[in-house]
Amino acid sequence: MAGKLHKRNLPVFSCCFLVCPINGKPVFLRQKQNLLKRTKIISLFILAVAWIQVAVAQPASTDTTLIRRSWFVVPILSYQQETSFGPGVAGGFYFKSHDLKRISSISYSAIYTFLNQFTVNVSPKIYIDKEHRCYLYSNMGFKNYPNKFYGVGNTWSGLEINYTSRNAYLNLQPQYEICKHLFVGAQVSLRYENVLYPSESAAVVDSIKQVLGAAGWTEYFQAGIGVTASYDTRDNHFYPTKGLFAKVLAVYYPSFVSSYPMGNVTLDYRQYVTTWHGQVLAWQVYANGVFGRQIPFAMLPTLGGSDLMRGFRENKSSDMFSFVGQVEYRVPLFWRLKATAFCSAGDVLNWRQPHIDKLKFAYGLGLRCRLNDARVHLRVDVAMNNYERKPQFYITATEAF
Repeated sequence: MAGKLHKRNLPVFSCCFLVCPINGKPVFLRQKQNLLKRTKIISLFILAVAWIQVAVAQPASTDTTLIRRSWFVVPILSYQQETSFGPGVAGGFYFKSHDLKRISSISYSAIYTFLNQFTVNVSPKIYIDKEHRCYLYSNMGFKNYPNKFYGVGNTWSGLEINYTSRNAYLNLQPQYEICKHLFVGAQVSLRYENVLYPSESAAVVDSIKQVLGAAGWTEYFQAGIGVTASYDTRDNHFYPTKGLFAKVLAVYYPSFVSSYPMGNVTLDYRQYVTTWHGQVLAWQVYANGVFGRQIPFAMLPTLGGSDLMRGFRENKSSDMFSFVGQVEYRVPLFWRLKATAFCSAGDVLNWRQPHIDKLKFAYGLGLRCRLNDARVHLRVDVAMNNYERKPQFYITATEAF
């Protein structure tokens, strides 16, 4: 039969699985019992990931849409002694757009454990006008989830206190493009938190309150307002191949609406250069500082996690000021796959007594798989640091920077 064939709305499904403990040692069935007996790890992290992408392709027409509407879901299964098993999901929805640089999106994640613990986060970024000159970015969530307090400063004393954080937060950031590539805007930040810790840790927590203050250990509420400005020439926000991004953000929490009056200033600079055959060299310089008489320990600048200095556990190092430099090299492989190599250096310190004994350094490798036309990628990274020889694994969507 002669004639043209048109594209249909066909879903595309793919999946992959990874099972690994926190310390990065492979687990084989015949070695499982011996490994569990020997290890001294506090918790075992078992992660099974399957990603599903559905790209909604429009039939052939005169429509000039460049980016098709799409969404993806990443099912997650984790295990720790403090949480038991915790199934969850992470994903995103991306609106169709005529501009690869400016795409409205909604990302989300949620985990619920068998011990009735949970964490939920939603981050919409919506362009309001047709010209895409004005957008509203927001980040909101709530959780009842365990965490660890390792002290304050850039050295690790061995202190480790288990606690449960019950908090809710909302950040609203409208921005408007006043001239080409230059955006200005405001920010409203709200945060409520109540920390619960076991009775056997009460004596240690009391001593911490005497030395560092009680900020963050008792119920508190913070409400802040601030200003922001950014300059953005990136060709895409989710996987840039060229351009730069620079942003400054300043937020103040006044005493009449906050438990602890304080300020927060953030600087973020990123640049991307295409080298050859689609390869990209990317780097970032990031700094975050707070000031005030008492700062809740959960609001102190920190290092580690899936974005800043992969290879370090998140929140293990925190203080009044943090700085990070990161470099990443991204190489296309085949189909939708890419490989990366990255390294970073940085630390935290106190404004009043700046001192660093040993600068923190991390490095690692990663694999990427493009999920949609918006250039959102599934990200799998493994990283190590110069303090501990234990690999950290990260599986998430979107790039670290």
